[in-house]
Amino acid sequence: MTVHIFSGPTVPAARVREVLPDAVTHPPIRHGDLMRLSARPGDTVLIIDGLWHQSAPVRHKEILALLAEGVAVVGAASMGALRAAELAPYGMVGVGRIFEDFRSGALDADDEVAVLHTDDGRPLSEALVNLRAALRRAAADGQLDDTEADRLADLARSLPYTSRSWTALGRLAAEEGLGPAFNRADAWRRTHPCDAKRQDAERALALVAAGLPPAPAAGAWAGEPWRTSFVRYWQAAFRPGAVAGGQSVSFLALLHHQQLYDPGFPDRWRARVLTTLAQETGDDVCRPVRSAAVQRSALRFVATAGVEMAAMSGDQLAHWLTEEEASRLPPEEALVRLVVRSARLDGAWTVWPATVAEAGDLLGSVPLAAQAVAAAFALNAEIEAADPHHTTAHLSAGRIASHLTQCWGLAEGCGRAVLDAAARDRAFRDFAGAVEVARTFYLSARTTGTATSASLAVSGTRQSPRT
Repeated sequence: MTVHIFSGPTVPAARVREVLPDAVTHPPIRHGDLMRLSARPGDTVLIIDGLWHQSAPVRHKEILALLAEGVAVVGAASMGALRAAELAPYGMVGVGRIFEDFRSGALDADDEVAVLHTDDGRPLSEALVNLRAALRRAAADGQLDDTEADRLADLARSLPYTSRSWTALGRLAAEEGLGPAFNRADAWRRTHPCDAKRQDAERALALVAAGLPPAPAAGAWAGEPWRTSFVRYWQAAFRPGAVAGGQSVSFLALLHHQQLYDPGFPDRWRARVLTTLAQETGDDVCRPVRSAAVQRSALRFVATAGVEMAAMSGDQLAHWLTEEEASRLPPEEALVRLVVRSARLDGAWTVWPATVAEAGDLLGSVPLAAQAVAAAFALNAEIEAADPHHTTAHLSAGRIASHLTQCWGLAEGCGRAVLDAAARDRAFRDFAGAVEVARTFYLSARTTGTATSASLAVSGTRQSPRT
């Protein structure tokens, strides 16, 4: 069993290791981190701190995915308390007063627990729950009356979370005529320190150290259709699909590289889409099977769905087919290309895989692709470390477009319709979408000068672009 703990400003990793020496410590949690863990049934994840301003926060369904797989998820103190209050009905375990207050509705704002902190976890502001707890304790000890405590708490809440501190509260209190009350509270709390978030975090660490809670039993909700296309996309984007040079590579990165650089990908994608459609007819379609039979079955399904070439407008045809294709292709082949190009990678349809196992024959050589992806990631990181302003986001879209045009064997200066058709044959939304995906790999391909030869090595064959 592995214990993973996400913490930062509330309780540092050094303290976590004192309580749980064998735990795997992580910085504050952000979107995607739980998918990257590859946690197994019986493991425990404790969420204390999390990011939400400078990074997308951990999504609720990322946590549900772990709970459904038999991983115990505990939350306390900060982001953990928020998510536990929201997901307690599904099996997430909340610990501490802050969790209880969020669950009961006594606390109802995310910024109650928010703090500004440095990259290494040093807090630069004070959490509102800590300010309020100190004021309540001071009132209970007779240093403030309840009205003074409430007014000071309201002033603290009016401050932006990035600026909340005892010093800032003191300045505001003086402006509002509450200087004497603040001074009494401030003097009292200096000799009676109170960190409500830290107290809850310590309770959660003790609970996990004691071997609690047990792995959750799968609730009835786990069998309901809650796994949306977003969940599948996150799984593809964050979970490791392969390892190259000691670096984990996500399945989506592998797939993107092959979409861009493997000349065999368009034919494999076409076969996957047609096979999936053929199976919708109820025909006994399995591999290996004659492609003509699969295509006939797929087109029968398309016909039953009411998709016909004769019923399409000129604008519709021009969107999916090049001018040459529309004028020269047989109607059946034109319809097949239209159907394949309109499918694209979309987690809402089962044709889109989220793991290497699901991809099956759609992927070429996974080890070669993983090596290429890892090399691209390493080069991008090296360049950005040398100059933070030099990132893939600053690359010229025009240069990337020329790069892909050359890699795909298209004529320089070919029209937008040809570029979009070539991109859609590779399961991209359009050529602009392919350019954006290629940002990750462009520097590596340009530096090594092996974009074309590397792509050939992945599949071992060269194919002419479709006309």
